[in-house]
Amino acid sequence: MKPMPQAACPQRPLPLPDPLSEPFWAAARRHELHMQKCDACGRMAYPPEVACRNCGGAGLGFTPLSGRATLHSWTVLHDPPSPGFRDRLPVILAVVELEEQARLLMSGNLVDIAADALRIGLPSKRGSRM
Repeated sequence: MKPMPQAACPQRPLPLPDPLSEPFWAAARRHELHMQKCDACGRMAYPPEVACRNCGGAGLGFTPLSGRATLHSWTVLHDPPSPGFRDRLPVILAVVELEEQARLLMSGNLVDIAADALRIGLPSKRGSRM
């Protein structure tokens, strides 16, 4: 009797970079955080955009950030958003405000911390908790 084939382990969805977002994802693969910064007014943008929302400038280059942020909001998922997250429950989805610019918000999966330890204003560092 042949052994039954193992069912493929469900995978978590992967980002699909496009030409505009590829520099962001390339930095993420190196465990770095880079975001667009307007050459004209210095305003940072996330997610990546073709023109600055502040001044309309088209010169937007990617620049490295510290990754330091404060917790702005979060929610805890006890049902997986897709089958690939079943082994990671509960999933904490967080919104953080990055240190480099007021109201520069980024969302992500918060890890290495219990949900009951979270509070608004909690400091976070990309790589250690996100």
